[in-house]
Amino acid sequence: MPFSNLPPDTDEDSLIPAAERAAAASRSTWVSVVVNVLLSSAQIVIGVLSKSQGLIADGIHSLADLVSDFVVLLANHASQKDADEDHPYGHHRFETAASMFLGVVLLAVGVGMLWSAAVKLQNPEAIPQVHVIALWVALGGLAAKEILFRYMLAVAKRVKSSMLVANAWHARSDAASSLVVSVGIVGNLMGYPILDPIAALIVGFMVAKMGWSFGWMRCMI
Repeated sequence: MPFSNLPPDTDEDSLIPAAERAAAASRSTWVSVVVNVLLSSAQIVIGVLSKSQGLIADGIHSLADLVSDFVVLLANHASQKDADEDHPYGHHRFETAASMFLGVVLLAVGVGMLWSAAVKLQNPEAIPQVHVIALWVALGGLAAKEILFRYMLAVAKRVKSSMLVANAWHARSDAASSLVVSVGIVGNLMGYPILDPIAALIVGFMVAKMGWSFGWMRCMI
């Protein structure tokens, strides 16, 4: 994850009208909410029916995106407030706090995925073969998340919002996890059932690492 692309919270951000920043944040985040509701529902339901732990993990990751989306909406509302006695420089630092919180969410979700996959791998002979429909859902999720990432990142850079950059990269992490899950499902369908929970394990590691790295970087800014 290229943290060097994160726009710092500086006075330069104030050149963007507050109304424009708020509108862009609200619009792009609600788009993400709709995408994540549809994706997480499809991934978890089909993951259960097709017996794919990797796809279920991907669905849980999409649910984590929903949490981050609502954090962004709340922080966006708070950052619009004018400066007051307790916040003489305004409320824009809510963006930094929200960005740090997203890192914590990613870390927690990643650790949960690691634990679940590790438990499954302790009994490999009980791992079922998944249904091919899981692959189509995983590939659909990959395409949707990549498109969402590019849209959200473009908006974030236009209004110079570190919070929106954070949420965009959260979407990209889901695209990467969908790719890994797709590979795991293909391996499972080819006669290597263990590759599905291994994919879930890799996704968990990716998410946890990204959460830790992002949270640490925000602490350093």
